[in-house]
Amino acid sequence: MISNDLKIIGEGLKIISQGTLQVDGEVEGDVIGNEVIVGELGQVTGTVAAERVTVRGKISGAIRSLSVILQSSARVEGDIHQMSLLIEQGAEFDGRCRRPRTPRSSGSI
Repeated sequence: MISNDLKIIGEGLKIISQGTLQVDGEVEGDVIGNEVIVGELGQVTGTVAAERVTVRGKISGAIRSLSVILQSSARVEGDIHQMSLLIEQGAEFDGRCRRPRTPRSSGSI
């Protein structure tokens, strides 16, 4: 978990987790994991790649995932590459959705 009082910034930064990673703080860099959750106070500026991505906060960058959920408080600026996409009423999304013809590993960005 990256708590809401943390701000992680780095050129070429990649945060990689084998399990579930929850971002409640601010990350400027790429976030990769099995499951990534961006909390209501969370902000990611960079690519988010995971098997499952749930967004309650803000992402400025691409999302690459098999399953993406944008909850009502989500704000996403960037393209989404996914097999399954759920957008709740109230979520803001500015970008393009793309579904690949064949599923591939989401961990490669």
